[in-house]
Amino acid sequence: MKFERVFHTQELLSPLLKMPIEGTGNDMWLGDGFYFWQDLEFAHIWGKDKKSSGINKTYQIFVATLEFDEDDYIDTVFNEHDYYNFVSNVERFADEYYSIYKEKPTLQDFNDFIMDYSVWDNIKVIRFQDLPDNNRHLKVLNYYYKKRIQIRVNRPEIITNFAPLKKKH
Repeated sequence: MKFERVFHTQELLSPLLKMPIEGTGNDMWLGDGFYFWQDLEFAHIWGKDKKSSGINKTYQIFVATLEFDEDDYIDTVFNEHDYYNFVSNVERFADEYYSIYKEKPTLQDFNDFIMDYSVWDNIKVIRFQDLPDNNRHLKVLNYYYKKRIQIRVNRPEIITNFAPLKKKH
């Protein structure tokens, strides 16, 4: 059993959330699921950039524990085997798509494929690194040395101890 401490960011809502809000739609990086940040720093950045609302521009960060078995997990960030397998599968999809439509697929096309063929339905957790889009959080300009890591969960039963972060922001 593996335990992972993660952060979920949302706009300030009332009543207080008891579970995270599921991200849905074709603009999700890894398909529909519950999205978390591995690092609190990026949870705050996401809150300020994407989840701030109202006059005071406030957002909420929740902390949770994920409980899962290693077999239910793809780690594309720190596990070399998982990473290369993930890249191979994404690129195989892209090559097949291109051979049919003669154009590169979009994220939306990839998400349609994930949904239509239940690609990751048996995987409860995927750890994924996306790329930063600015220098704001870097101490060395244009040197993207920090991993901006997201975690997508598609089985809510593995999300435990979901609670507001006690720290002020």
